[in-house]
Amino acid sequence: MKILQLGSGSMGTRRLRDLHQRPNVTLGLYDERADRRAAAKARFGAVDFARIEDALAWRPDAVIVSTPPGTKGPYINLALDRGLHHFSEADMWTYGAAARAGRHPTLVCAPSATMSFLPIVRELRPLLRQHVGKLLGYQLFMSTYMPSWHPHEGQEYYARHRDTAPAREMIPFELHYLNEFFSPAIEVAGRYEKYGALSGDTEDTWSLSMRLRDGGIGQLSITMSCPFDYREGACFGTEGWAKWDIVSGRATIRSNHAATPVHYDFGAVGDVLEASYAAEINAFVDAVQGRSAWTHTYAAAQTACATLAAAETSSLRDCWVPVDPAVEPEMILPRRT
Repeated sequence: MKILQLGSGSMGTRRLRDLHQRPNVTLGLYDERADRRAAAKARFGAVDFARIEDALAWRPDAVIVSTPPGTKGPYINLALDRGLHHFSEADMWTYGAAARAGRHPTLVCAPSATMSFLPIVRELRPLLRQHVGKLLGYQLFMSTYMPSWHPHEGQEYYARHRDTAPAREMIPFELHYLNEFFSPAIEVAGRYEKYGALSGDTEDTWSLSMRLRDGGIGQLSITMSCPFDYREGACFGTEGWAKWDIVSGRATIRSNHAATPVHYDFGAVGDVLEASYAAEINAFVDAVQGRSAWTHTYAAAQTACATLAAAETSSLRDCWVPVDPAVEPEMILPRRT
């Protein structure tokens, strides 16, 4: 099987590394940077291409799109035009891929769903359904520190730019699994603002209040100015409550089904993340080879992106905004006045 990797930054290198360990896979790489092509060729034996036309002439069976946020659209459309199975890293936009992918039922069209492959997310979903009962509400707060994201890459790195800031990018990333847990939002009140002291004019905090399709309320806030990582959530239902910590991998559930709270340890994210990346990309290849089904759709990814779009519109208008799955966030983030 021939797999063409598009881009070999941090995520692209991970994908090459994990697929290099899989038998009967030949890797190709398209990257405009000669140093990255040389590194991938030396480390993984990848056939390297400086031009996308030459990469496609190699006739790959599948494509992995690991270019920065905001740049994946042409490559996703190229894969659909050529009838190629493809995997695309998480992004704030789906570029209309949901509608186009639906017209290609034999293709595996796979938007990334990394969080769903973390043990804590995979194992917690059925436990919540079993023990919490009908949802009343959930909340999740995440702190991630932007200067710690690839500090040696400088302004070249996408997270240093306002439109693709980490606090903005992580909203649909978190919503993908939260929507699977609790159902997606149908209406949102949101706010994005700068509260911290990071240099530049980039907003550092996004906060959403959401009315959920299946009932209950959701609250999600992400900041990128606090120098410590934090990623904890809690939910409350008619039969109990649960709390979870993505960083430590620990969770606690208190419900009518047990006399005392039950504690779980699914492994700290630092210990399980790389294995989760490997499981994700191998699940994609298994789906291409017909061994299993890829269940994470562009439609679900688009719903998460549409929720971000509604939240940002709400921040500009100071009102609740319905979530329209056909509306994606602005490519250039509007400035609040």
